[in-house]
Amino acid sequence: FISLAPMPTNFSSLYLLDSSSFSCNMYYAMNILSFFCCIASVAAAAFVSPRSPHTSCRPPTASSTTFPPTKLHQSASPFSLNGPSEELLDLFNTQVTNEMAASQLYLSASIWFDQRDWEGFASYMLSESDEERGHALQFVDFANKRNIPLSLQTIPAPNSDWNSPEDVWVDVLKGEQDNTKNLLHVAEAASRCQDYAVLAFLNPFHMEQVESEAKVSNIISKVRDEDKTPGLLRQLDHELGSEKTV
Repeated sequence: FISLAPMPTNFSSLYLLDSSSFSCNMYYAMNILSFFCCIASVAAAAFVSPRSPHTSCRPPTASSTTFPPTKLHQSASPFSLNGPSEELLDLFNTQVTNEMAASQLYLSASIWFDQRDWEGFASYMLSESDEERGHALQFVDFANKRNIPLSLQTIPAPNSDWNSPEDVWVDVLKGEQDNTKNLLHVAEAASRCQDYAVLAFLNPFHMEQVESEAKVSNIISKVRDEDKTPGLLRQLDHELGSEKTV
């Protein structure tokens, strides 16, 4: 604290002070002024609340927006918040096999129809076989872009022992239904680990399955109407053959 010299109480005596006394009193006055300025600054600071960090106009630092490292982040492919799970990787790999198996089933059906002179049905099945194989290659292409490990598996032999065209179409419908379920399993696994790129990739396949199942179901209904309308099966064979050659 500042120690102050006693100030004269008789103001008229101020005029009698010599120059040295006047300088001394000015020094004391300046010290008093500095003291009260310090007190005022401390008091003002005590009543000002600290600024909330959320009100800062500065942009957030990099550390505040960095996600924890994951397998997928480490592979420089940040399309998933949590990284692909082992379940997703296994199902994705298996789906390549499922698509190739679907292709084999359609190819077997094409051979069966062609050997019995159902050329339209044979052409339709052959085209569907090529399409299913194309689906498998799409999965392979996507996996390569995402660095998803793939290992080709054994493709089971398709059925080829049918007694009638209806049996073939019913088997084909079952194959489509099974493939729909398999795709849904892949989507569920991708959803659980928030892999939105895989979900977006699968969307066209889901919609195509809706169309495929509806179409095959409609064909089966017409095939079963052959007993009521003789010649309908041959007409349907011609329509499907023309459809695939356009």
